Amino acid sequence: MPFRSLWLWRLLLLGFVIVWLLSDSLQAWVPPLLPFLAAAAVEAQFFLAGLRGAGQPGAAPDRGPQQRDLDELGWASHTVTIQRDESVLVLRPGAMEVEEIAEWLRHHRAELDALGPGRHELAPIETAESPLSLHVPTARRQPQRRARLRLLQALAVLALLAGLFFLDRTGERWRRLPVSARQATVSLLDRQAARIAGHPAEVICDVGGRHVGYVQDADGLAEIGGRRLWLTPQICYRLYLVRHTGRSAGASSGQAIAVLAHEAWHLHGETSEAFANCFGYQSGVQVGEALGLSLAAARQLMREQLADNPTDFAATPQYIVTSGCKRGGSLDLHLDGRHFP
Repeated sequence: MPFRSLWLWRLLLLGFVIVWLLSDSLQAWVPPLLPFLAAAAVEAQFFLAGLRGAGQPGAAPDRGPQQRDLDELGWASHTVTIQRDESVLVLRPGAMEVEEIAEWLRHHRAELDALGPGRHELAPIETAESPLSLHVPTARRQPQRRARLRLLQALAVLALLAGLFFLDRTGERWRRLPVSARQATVSLLDRQAARIAGHPAEVICDVGGRHVGYVQDADGLAEIGGRRLWLTPQICYRLYLVRHTGRSAGASSGQAIAVLAHEAWHLHGETSEAFANCFGYQSGVQVGEALGLSLAAARQLMREQLADNPTDFAATPQYIVTSGCKRGGSLDLHLDGRHFP
């Protein structure tokens, strides 16, 4: 496969992967393994074809120096070609004069005759008394370098595709859950979101990535004062795991609970991201309990989220909680004395 065609194929495949990640319907029809195997086959064919091409005999390359070599390297690459009957001698006389070269030829006439017909590359000579020996070219490493480069390119392309295809593996796990498990989880999330919002709420696990996900760079989204909120499949799956096991998986579980509670406060009508975070950490304790965690475990998760808030949102300061977000502070909801982290 020509070099340009290969890179065109790579660009087309990368574009397909991006479209595949953004299209829920395409993901339903095309499994991720199929384009990955196609890419692997093309990369393997390109690599093996390069190896075969490097080892095939072809027209003898011109080993003579190029003009730019002579210009840059001077006498070190200077050669003189001499026709002697049925033999061709390639001398490397350096800065020797014509008379010195002729004397060297006369001095080694018998040895030159013994070489026989054909082309003979001779080692560099410096004086008329220099011995005769054949030139041993420096081993060319270019084919090896090209083979390594081909292999690295192929591995890099496959690694990129593998990373893109499996980047959404948590979302795939959510979709692979039994329908009953997903419905039960979403029903529980609906009730928790409605409790915080103060009115009926609908939690949508956005498997199509139309509202949240990698493209939008958001784990959750909610209608301010409305009824609908969207979560990424990753967040939904983490919440399912907490409900299914009754245990937390550490920071990832705490972050999932905090996202749900945060967006539910937007449904309540809260417009400030910082306030929604502070309120979400407090309400998140009750969400964690509803998912099956102990009060101590739920409070510990939200305490960690509150402590990590300035670091986690350093790049988005509008999400950083204010000084009033503390027990007895201006943003303390006083839920019942047990739910402030």
